[in-house]
Amino acid sequence: MLGYGFSHAGGPEVIDAIDLATPAPGPKEIQIKSQAIGLNNRDRIARQMGGSGLTVPGYDVAGIISAVGDQVTQFALGDRVVARTTSAYAELVTAAADMSVLLPESITPENGVALITPGVTGYRMVELGHIHDGDTVIVKGASGGVGSAAIQLAVARGASVIGIAASRHEVDVNQLGVEHFVAYDRGNPVKELAKTADVVINAAMDGIGGDDDVAMAKDNGLIVSVSHHEPLLNRGIRFIHTRPLGGSEVGQALKVLINLMSQGKLTVKVGYVLPFTREGFVKGHQLLDEPHEGRIVIQVTPYRVCFLARAANGEKLL
Repeated sequence: MLGYGFSHAGGPEVIDAIDLATPAPGPKEIQIKSQAIGLNNRDRIARQMGGSGLTVPGYDVAGIISAVGDQVTQFALGDRVVARTTSAYAELVTAAADMSVLLPESITPENGVALITPGVTGYRMVELGHIHDGDTVIVKGASGGVGSAAIQLAVARGASVIGIAASRHEVDVNQLGVEHFVAYDRGNPVKELAKTADVVINAAMDGIGGDDDVAMAKDNGLIVSVSHHEPLLNRGIRFIHTRPLGGSEVGQALKVLINLMSQGKLTVKVGYVLPFTREGFVKGHQLLDEPHEGRIVIQVTPYRVCFLARAANGEKLL
């Protein structure tokens, strides 16, 4: 079975083809024939840090169920699914059934897989914020995957949402349903939005600007941030760092997200669709290493095509 990974730390060029054993599902797992694979910053970090040996990265996959564990009852062979898993850079993967969700025919594998990581994180932040009808919510990093998901989820709950991003993203962010857009490169968002938000969601890179979050929150307001560093709090403001979801929590989040997407109430921007080749993964990691817009997705061709391509190209396996 064809997969992609690395045996030592380095730049995108360390990624190479790997001949992998076909994984068999455990009792509570499913085996998925990959149709699309989502690339994330966690993959980039894993590549830059390296490991103790051969590593196959990747967490997000969409595809067709090709085998089921003997304790799995909610899925059947041939079902289309999205799933959070590990070692996703492969033709076939296994995933826990409770971290997998049916993918409706109305959603492409590329859109479904692009939603997983940013959608689950945005869902977690909205849940932690206990956002409800009538709340005023500020979302920093509004144009990113997590920020755009958080905006749409907060809007779906009846909140009034203000998005902060670069001015070039104004049209895209407005289309997400914000009531007001603030460009951080055209003025001072903190001055304009001082003491405005019941909840500040900081989905910007590394959760920068914690002191600004405090300034924009109302008295007794709440900050939900991807930052690990709590700012100096005052006026009764609280701070929560959003932690990654795991296990059945992922499945519950994905059910909500996929349902909203199927209703046209949640969208995700796919910026790049790349082939299931070494060149595709290297290009994907080059994009991860620099500022980019939209999700990065690998489109997996059928196994037979992959196999023939390997033979024709004389692809070298690790």
